[in-house]
Amino acid sequence: MTEHSVTFLPQNVSVRVADGTSLLSAARDNGFLIDSPCGGRGTCGGCQVRFQGDSPPPSEEDRAQIGPERLDQGFRLACRLTVHSDLTVRLLHIGEIPRAKIALLEAEQAGVAPEGAPRKVLFSPVEPTLKNLLIPSAEALHAALPPHLGSRPLPLPVARAFVEAVGRELNAVTLLIDRDSLAGVERGDTTSQVLGAAVDIGSTTLALYLCDLTSGRLLASVGKANSQSAYGDDVMSRISYCFEKPDGLAQLSELIRRDLDGLARLACSRAGASPEHIYRWSLVGNTTMQHLFFGFDPLLLGRAPYLPLVNGAVEFSPAGCGLAASPFARGTFLPTVAGHVGADTVAVALAARLDTADQLTLAVDLGTNGEIVLADRGRLLCCSTAAGPAFEGARIHMGMRAESGALDSFRVNLSGGPEFHVIGEGLHARGICGSGLLDIVSELRRVGVIDATGRLLPRAELPSKVSPALSGRLGEDKLGRGWFLLDEHEDAAGHQRVLLTQKDVRELQLAAGAISSGIRLLLNAAGREPEQVQRVLLTGAFGNYMQPVSALGVGLVRGIPLTRLSAIGNAAGIGARFALLSAPELERACRIARRMEFVELASRPEWEETFTDSMFFPEPYPSGLLQH
Repeated sequence: MTEHSVTFLPQNVSVRVADGTSLLSAARDNGFLIDSPCGGRGTCGGCQVRFQGDSPPPSEEDRAQIGPERLDQGFRLACRLTVHSDLTVRLLHIGEIPRAKIALLEAEQAGVAPEGAPRKVLFSPVEPTLKNLLIPSAEALHAALPPHLGSRPLPLPVARAFVEAVGRELNAVTLLIDRDSLAGVERGDTTSQVLGAAVDIGSTTLALYLCDLTSGRLLASVGKANSQSAYGDDVMSRISYCFEKPDGLAQLSELIRRDLDGLARLACSRAGASPEHIYRWSLVGNTTMQHLFFGFDPLLLGRAPYLPLVNGAVEFSPAGCGLAASPFARGTFLPTVAGHVGADTVAVALAARLDTADQLTLAVDLGTNGEIVLADRGRLLCCSTAAGPAFEGARIHMGMRAESGALDSFRVNLSGGPEFHVIGEGLHARGICGSGLLDIVSELRRVGVIDATGRLLPRAELPSKVSPALSGRLGEDKLGRGWFLLDEHEDAAGHQRVLLTQKDVRELQLAAGAISSGIRLLLNAAGREPEQVQRVLLTGAFGNYMQPVSALGVGLVRGIPLTRLSAIGNAAGIGARFALLSAPELERACRIARRMEFVELASRPEWEETFTDSMFFPEPYPSGLLQH
């Protein structure tokens, strides 16, 4: 078999690649998970790399997704290029999302008292003799278990651990009590560490919370990009990958398990704790993420009527799934509701206490899949909308995740000039993340640069109130498609211009229209009107950083006063922590899931018309100045 050398920069790692392998596959196979929102189909432009030296002729997809200036600088799509010679390429935007910009909310306490968590008892065995040979096991059981359970048989793994611990360590043995049974035995005194991990498995980002199960205290919180994103930015792309590739399901399952294991070890390192003392895992995520984590075939989730294989809570062995944990640990994946309403939505309802809400309340989880819950007089109605990945910065010309170099907020100041904030220490932007995109479009709509149809107006059609500082940033490509210049500078990748394009505005219109129409139809199903809604809770990693006024500005939420909107952070992660710390909270989550009434939007006769209407931007919101 003919092989070639491919060198990846800036890592300066060289690998051998079989002739005919796509560059995207070569990168994936060697641990470089290049963004590929479309799953490698050449339609998103997310997998751009830059060639060092001579670059191959551009493909049709390269010309469609990459501007002429960047093509001349050697940028190409990794998914469209096959390796037939030695190559050197520079990778862009590789790396984890900094934890500072994921909605981990370290300062926010879970707000529930630990109850039903494992507990530990220190046992000091005596030196065995012919007279007291049976005392160690007898004392251990009597000291650790309630009297009425003291006669229960020991599980074989526990008995083996006990025999080994007593035989090797005579000073102290720690007994793990779970569900009023002796569940484990550890050598030495480990009573100070009883840990649990709560995880929100997002399609794009992962957040893990390491908690002390005795006190309920949050010890560490960490996050990273979901490595599955390299195989598609939405759940349908990943379901398709499982269907198209014989080992696709095994690959994606292994990726998410490896991600979670790595996060748990990182959290333990930061907390000064040992992964072997994690005794509980509590997982939430959408239904596809649940199936991929367990290795369940997700095919039915990809076609109508989108039925999950399971939709109740699932208990599992964390150690058996390759996660950092005690061998005696238990894990629970919270219950899902429908094919595209998952355990993360249940966790949001749990954290927001929607089951006991005394006001008409909407909770909107903003992400690639937009889930909405309406709490109305004891009812819990829910739906899912295919918002797409624009909120995560995907399918956007210069889109990126909320990491260093991302423009994350934007406003037009009182003098009519643009101001923006970039994550990190640099003054210049590399791209635009979701919150920045929302701000930009909302502000340009407010000042008249974008009209109600979503068109970026050419200079000749701009209202007179638009300042030269804004009009001078407008331009068109060779096909007459408009763009707005946000930032321009030189860096290691060459001359960089960060643009908002007409296509970007259309992508946001699709995302906002999907959420807006979902809210409208959910209210219709309950016989309610927008003005009756008392609270709108915006949640999700993206929802934590967006400006509520921008949500109104682009029509994501309509007909509801700004004062009723609030961003509540990563409520799914908070709900996962509730269920981790408290057995009654886990039971409450299961009751909430059973109560939820799923509304299939596509089956409603007004769906198409409502969605079309929601694509138009509303009249500009009167209060436009955004706060950084």
